[in-house]
Amino acid sequence: MRTLFRYMFLPLVVGFVIFAGTCLIEPESVPDMPRGIPWDKVVHFGMFFLLSSVSLFDYYKMHDGHPSIFRWVLWGFMIPVIYGGGIELLQKYIFTSRSAEWGDWIADILGSLAALTIAIIYLQKGNK
Repeated sequence: MRTLFRYMFLPLVVGFVIFAGTCLIEPESVPDMPRGIPWDKVVHFGMFFLLSSVSLFDYYKMHDGHPSIFRWVLWGFMIPVIYGGGIELLQKYIFTSRSAEWGDWIADILGSLAALTIAIIYLQKGNK
């Protein structure tokens, strides 16, 4: 149990920060950003890239560099994607001061997919 907590602590902290940033902070509190770049989508991409990265890395370390690929992808990609979808549903039905958008969830998925792709490339290079 201690090992599980050690390796899941950072993903849980990142997940909580994402929740707080996307559900609890009022939109009026977010500073205006320069126009021309969809900053909201960039932030979603970055948050879920980070969440998936730490989840993939910690799961990899927890299994001494030999994770079950299915479970690794489940914990490092699918769970963050489902979490992102859940946050959008919470924004739509519970935290109504925030807006739920398909584009936000797509950015979440792309961030997680980018982290998974980099992790797979890293894993393949490490096995050579």
